[in-house]
Amino acid sequence: MDDKPRKSLKPRKSDPRSTPLKVRARPIVRPVRLSDQITNTLRKDIETGRTAPGSRLPTEKELTETFNVSRTVIREAISRLQSDGLVVARQGAGIFIADPREVARSFRLSLVDTEKQTSIREVYELRIGIESEASALAAQRHTKSDIAQLEKTLDKLLTSADNFDRGVEADVNFHHLIAQISKNKAMLRFQEFLASMLVESVKIARDNSARQEGMTESVNEEHVRIFHAIASGNSVDARQFSRLHLISALNRLQIK
Repeated sequence: MDDKPRKSLKPRKSDPRSTPLKVRARPIVRPVRLSDQITNTLRKDIETGRTAPGSRLPTEKELTETFNVSRTVIREAISRLQSDGLVVARQGAGIFIADPREVARSFRLSLVDTEKQTSIREVYELRIGIESEASALAAQRHTKSDIAQLEKTLDKLLTSADNFDRGVEADVNFHHLIAQISKNKAMLRFQEFLASMLVESVKIARDNSARQEGMTESVNEEHVRIFHAIASGNSVDARQFSRLHLISALNRLQIK
């Protein structure tokens, strides 16, 4: 039997470099988008009865000044309220608080998917069908004042290369105006319903184009072709150029 005294087992000192650092972290709070804030504010006013059914909302210009945001943000917020059936658009009159009895009949479109890219692709496929035909109708039904307004928006789009938000707003407005000029109320209302998704898809497309040399100029040229086809009354070219523009945008996003 070994009678030698055993060495005492002392705890080893840990290397401070190998000890995980304890961090008193707080959950990261993601910033709330402006359109979400405005949507929630207006929704609260509606649901609490502060604004009665049948009441007209302030105009887009008034809401823009009240919240100090762009028209694009206001349109996105209104679009969400429309998709939830809380407000309804009346051509030439404005946006009104919906009657609760009408909410159940409100049309809803959900593009939530496990893969975000699928949703973007579906939005573009829907736009191709609707907006190409709207362009053809706009070529047939436009007035001189319509073309003047569309040209003004196009000029804003072409001079917004250094201002991303201004470019997105002009891009969205350009396509919205075409729907207006088509004189088809159903197309206009449906496009307004798609407004929030339209803004997001345009942002993604323009951001992607800005990353590729010479792509912004190509996209601008596509809008110019659409404008000239509509202004000249060529419905065939207007339809085709609009369709090619949206197909190209989808291809530029490399979504399969």
